Amino acid sequence: MNKYTLAFACSQDGYIAKGPNDNPFNWTSLEDKNHLNNLISMHDWQVMGRTTHELHPNFDRKRVVFTRKVNVITLIDENRNNQYYFNPDYCQWSDFEKKFSSDILVLGGTKVHDYFFYAELLSKIYITVEPLKFNSGIPAFSYLNFHDLVPFFEAKGFKLEKSSLNNTGTELLFFHK
Repeated sequence: MNKYTLAFACSQDGYIAKGPNDNPFNWTSLEDKNHLNNLISMHDWQVMGRTTHELHPNFDRKRVVFTRKVNVITLIDENRNNQYYFNPDYCQWSDFEKKFSSDILVLGGTKVHDYFFYAELLSKIYITVEPLKFNSGIPAFSYLNFHDLVPFFEAKGFKLEKSSLNNTGTELLFFHK
């Protein structure tokens, strides 16, 4: 079975973006960017939604982009063999695991977070909480209040380790089984 690690940055009130085209790289700390680059280097494949892929294009990285545009696992560009579209509504999960077998980093957005979390596929979750409040925006999860994450994940068998990433208040939450 593959190992799936979820990683995202958010505001103190649990938003991963201010709106649909907000690029978190514009408001996350240098320490979070370094943490993310470290996680990327430790995983062969990244999984993300189409918007996340389009906000952060990188043709050198192995990516699986969740989209409803396709009915079978499809290369995004026929000239590149490292990036694929995958539709979780039509494609078989067993086909996903055969094709993308290794440790996989899940990067988001909300629907992708939901998919992996509610399918109980995650073994690790890294959440960088930046010292910002958005008051509205795109939530980390559709059906889970951000302030309920810790007790909810702990009830699901995750252990929590907290650490400070810098002296301006950026905190890293690491949940693991």
